[in-house]
Amino acid sequence: MTRNTEIARSVRRALAMSAVAAASVTSLQAQAQTQTAVAATDQDAESLSTVTVTGSRIRRVDLETASPVYTIDHTAIQNSGVSTVGELVMQLPSINGSATNPSVNNGGGFGESYIELRGLDAKRTVILLDGRRIGLIGDPGSGTSAVDVNQIPLAIIDHVEILKEGAGAVYGSDAIAGVVNFITRKDVSGVEIYADYGRTTADDGAHHQVNLTFGQQTDKFSFMLTGRYERQDPVLEGNRTFSKNSLYDYSNSPGAAGSSRSPTGRINLPPALLAQYGDCASGSVTKISGAPGTALTDYRCFNSGGPNDDHYNYAPANFLVTPQERGSMFSKLNYKINDYVETYASILYNRTHSGFQFAALPYDAAADNVIISKNNIYNPFGIDFGGVSGANPEALYRLLGLGPRHSDTTSNSAEATLGLKGKIANTGWEYDLFSMYGRIDQHALVEGYFFGNLLTNALGPSFIGAGGAPTCGTPAAPIAGCTPINMFAGNDPLTTTPAEQAAFQAIGTGYNTDRAFITRNVALDVNGKLFSLPAGDVQASIGAEYRYQEGIFTADSIVISTPPLFNTCAISSEACTGNSSAHYSNKDIYGEVFVPLLKNLPGVYSLNVDLGVRYSDFTIFQKTTRGEFKIEYRPISDLLIRSSFAQIYRAPTIQDIAQAPASTSAPYTDPCNGLTAAAVAKNPNLGKACVNVPTDGSFTELDAQITGVLLSNPNLKPETGEVTTAGIVYDAGWLQGFSTSVDFWRYQINDVITSLDPEFASNQCIATGDPFYCNLVNRYGPGPNAGQILVYSLPTENVGSLKTEGVDIGFKYTLRTTPIGGFRFSVDFTHVDSFENNPGAGTAVVEYAGTYSKQFGNDTKWRGLAAVAWDWKGFDSLVTEQWVGKLHIPNGDPGGNDFGNLEIPNIYYTNASVGYTFAPTKTKIQFGLTNAFNRVPPIFYQNNVTNANTDVSTYDTLGRRWFVGIEQKF
Repeated sequence: MTRNTEIARSVRRALAMSAVAAASVTSLQAQAQTQTAVAATDQDAESLSTVTVTGSRIRRVDLETASPVYTIDHTAIQNSGVSTVGELVMQLPSINGSATNPSVNNGGGFGESYIELRGLDAKRTVILLDGRRIGLIGDPGSGTSAVDVNQIPLAIIDHVEILKEGAGAVYGSDAIAGVVNFITRKDVSGVEIYADYGRTTADDGAHHQVNLTFGQQTDKFSFMLTGRYERQDPVLEGNRTFSKNSLYDYSNSPGAAGSSRSPTGRINLPPALLAQYGDCASGSVTKISGAPGTALTDYRCFNSGGPNDDHYNYAPANFLVTPQERGSMFSKLNYKINDYVETYASILYNRTHSGFQFAALPYDAAADNVIISKNNIYNPFGIDFGGVSGANPEALYRLLGLGPRHSDTTSNSAEATLGLKGKIANTGWEYDLFSMYGRIDQHALVEGYFFGNLLTNALGPSFIGAGGAPTCGTPAAPIAGCTPINMFAGNDPLTTTPAEQAAFQAIGTGYNTDRAFITRNVALDVNGKLFSLPAGDVQASIGAEYRYQEGIFTADSIVISTPPLFNTCAISSEACTGNSSAHYSNKDIYGEVFVPLLKNLPGVYSLNVDLGVRYSDFTIFQKTTRGEFKIEYRPISDLLIRSSFAQIYRAPTIQDIAQAPASTSAPYTDPCNGLTAAAVAKNPNLGKACVNVPTDGSFTELDAQITGVLLSNPNLKPETGEVTTAGIVYDAGWLQGFSTSVDFWRYQINDVITSLDPEFASNQCIATGDPFYCNLVNRYGPGPNAGQILVYSLPTENVGSLKTEGVDIGFKYTLRTTPIGGFRFSVDFTHVDSFENNPGAGTAVVEYAGTYSKQFGNDTKWRGLAAVAWDWKGFDSLVTEQWVGKLHIPNGDPGGNDFGNLEIPNIYYTNASVGYTFAPTKTKIQFGLTNAFNRVPPIFYQNNVTNANTDVSTYDTLGRRWFVGIEQKF
């Protein structure tokens, strides 16, 4: 299908849906403008006032500047039917990658949503509230140091401005992919109450919220207070067809599979024992379901693949959408003391209660270093299993007796701002001085684990004591208070007895973690006219800023581990971590100058340039100076030609330099599967990646999810780079209400800071033989588990460079007056032409545009959003059509175990809402559908993703859902 056909198809679908529309005077504004609802209805007023547009600190009359800015207004937000800011922004075409949201269960759990512009990670997007950087940084769940936008109540937002260019000179560190500025309302006068309720058409996933807003406006004083309560019920993966089974695709044979850690076990046996079960292709046995497990005849070969696959289906117990209960408050006030001094203050507070849930804990006798003794009364094989040395055969189980692993998390965040602003005498200059303090505290109680010493005793030697009671230890040295555990049968739901359940519960435990992030900010900005030129006034902005950041992570002593692998602690190895803390500060000085060069000349309606520079001095990183240059050229009044060049940088975050070690279950296809001596001879680097792996073709990694440990790096250096944009904006004078924009963009980021992905690291090892990559994988030495992966170290590193480029295309047409009401149409597309990663010297450049990868997420080449809005006699409606383009998942297995190129189709989501306002009572009722045609997300398979067989950062997982809302103003 050609690109033009893709665009035409999306436009036709959006326009067809307009027949359903039934009322709204605004829509998602899908073009590079910063036009608000007020400005759109009063052109005369806007020509007389100056505004500060996101991307600049200089006050100007023009709303369209050299900076490409996408705007969503308040009415469009209301009519969208979304309940959180994260849901709203996730639909935008410029959002790409793998940002966390409440559908991220494994790697989330705090109810957070991050914004990832251009697929460049949420850390590279700056979030502003009323033009000032938000300091509430989370989260320990995903290891991402970014702003959770779900902290911001929707009711306070007047409009959102998304700057789609680098802005390091204006906003400092992190403004690489762009800036998202949430502008709060200034029009609230009286009381507003809004409430809604909704569910999926599968009759689950209930959601409701209540917002109460009060405001007062006078000539000198304004005040607004908003309170919100919101609740989202969880949904399990087992409740949807696409996610109820753990699906894998090996050797082009997709199907339901799962984990080797099954309730009936996967037990590796020496050849002499294994031979009595026939030809076990898997090299292991499992207990026959329902059998006691105490005799050798209770076991059979473990089936790997086929219709009788014994792998454990862990999906039904996992959350598809995590539960959320959120309360938030926002208040702001302004008081004008006189013409020269105005004081302002604001407070944002949020409390979120959430949590993740996974299937019951997997147990690896080797990795968990808990040996099942040959002298345990329940062991029918007469040999030891496990131990981190790898000398004994492996035994894998799923500990159903401990219940599912789950967390109970709370995030408490508060940010207070106090400032003064006003005029500097009668000079025409203005100043803005403010101080901000922010703190976020995140607590997690995580349960579903075992005490290692208790399990060691329960699986160690045991005997039948007096009265026939099973007893831990030996007759000469019994262990008081310990009951032996029947690991061989105690996990089978068909045979588990109450006594065995009690024995498991006796060794069970949970642990607590706490994280705090603190930020302080003081800034002064002054701006005004320098002098006049024939084309207009030369204006400038200069300022200084101080910012302090501190992060602290603490955990219970039972999960504290030691380097280098961080895989041994008092409880299950999966939970092992360590305490960490770090802080640093920076002092910045910046300046910006706007120069009008020409005006009202033949072929030059106007020509302006904008220059900016920022100097940053960090306490622990090198100093840096970044600049930017912008140009605006109007050959005629209707046509703007614009371009910008910006130097960008990102200082490592607290998480980057001091994240506590964290275990992760990483999807992984081992390149050493089926390794042969011939393959190693052909590529000796395979031998470096496959240390201790047998080369007779018999090796198979036991599980598709391996144990990894995420590690920070105090020796990181800042990222640097450049962003270039060029575009046109055409506002048709001959067709009132029509405008279009085209903007080309290119990002180059060097010394990229990223947490390594195991398959990426393995590919680099095999391609280059680099010891850094090859030494990250830790395998068992000679013995029954030879070559199996113990731990894969995944450090955060400065790795090579990223380069991405593409184009944004937008159209808008407004019909304000027709016999059947007012209409607005908008269509916006983003095309990613290239997304290249160069891992470093001596490595091949990898192109990710149009693909999905574990390292960078969803980088589809095309995304689009179309909207049709209509209003007439109190009715309003909004219909949107979101397009996520097709992509493919390339075969990335250099070991030769080809599972093929997976093709993912185009996906379209239709959302619609309709409302009616009763003018006499100021009451509005609204009804809406999200994902109206119940589009099911595409299957990515667990080979490639961690959650729900699909890319939960991109696609809707709940399905069709409805909502009813009511708003009352007094």
